[in-house]
Amino acid sequence: MKLSQLAEKLGRSTQGDDPELSAALPLEEAGPGVLTFVVDEKYLPKLQGVGAVILPDKLADKVDLPCLISPAPALDLARAAKLFGAREMAFDGIDSSAAVDPSAKLGQGVAVGARAVIGPRVVIGDHTVIHPGAVIQERTIVGARCIIQSNAVIGSEGFGYEYVDGGHQRIPHFGIVRLEDDVHVGACTTIDRARFGETLIRQGTRIDNMVQVAHNVQVGRHVILVSQVGIAGSCEIGDGAVLGGQVGMVPHKKVGPGAQVGAATGIISDVPAGAVWSGYWGMEHRINQRALASLRRLPELMRQMRALLKKEKA
Repeated sequence: MKLSQLAEKLGRSTQGDDPELSAALPLEEAGPGVLTFVVDEKYLPKLQGVGAVILPDKLADKVDLPCLISPAPALDLARAAKLFGAREMAFDGIDSSAAVDPSAKLGQGVAVGARAVIGPRVVIGDHTVIHPGAVIQERTIVGARCIIQSNAVIGSEGFGYEYVDGGHQRIPHFGIVRLEDDVHVGACTTIDRARFGETLIRQGTRIDNMVQVAHNVQVGRHVILVSQVGIAGSCEIGDGAVLGGQVGMVPHKKVGPGAQVGAATGIISDVPAGAVWSGYWGMEHRINQRALASLRRLPELMRQMRALLKKEKA
């Protein structure tokens, strides 16, 4: 397929020659006749010998190669791969080994993979995909076009105990989990049902693998939760917020809309809207960077301090 033909199908513009292309691959695997992508200038030297490249407009004048100009190069490479014949791992219908309770209500075009479990009175919207081994527990509500990856558990009982008479007494959870439309849930992620009311994941949110969302958490629209995030009970995440890998939140805290929290940050107080936080105990990223810089200087400062004390005693 010519680069110009591909650009027409993708609705993008081109620059340079119009080579014949046969595949779309990541940069590490690209070569003659292959389309690849870059989004960062530091990777441009590695483009030698590729057939063509998808890149953002800001890099277009930095290459002497046939290129396709795109605001979303990684996404357009995937779209191009489909045009070249690449196929996703997919399945249709309800696998014969899946356990779907007769009281569950499944919309049109719902796919349920092998050994997935759909519990009593679950409601699933149109064209949602439940991958093999996922568990959707009783009374959970899942919107349209959601994707639940393998071994995710939606609607498990929240972690609630009261220490009474020398032991931890279980507190029952009577609520539900509600996922709005277009939510994606990664493999081995758990979203607990509410103690009362509902644990809510709003439209368009993307949750990575191995994330824990506790009871009564409220997650806004188009939020990103990266792998191993742990959100304790009754926390709130505002629209468009991003939590990096291994971020941990103590109960009843809020992350404001549009906030960004760096990987492995501990959140023990509310994060303001639009803030950028990082650090073991979360703080503004710029303050955390200054603290880390000071910490790296500590050995030298201690050496100087010992030298001064030794001089005074002399």
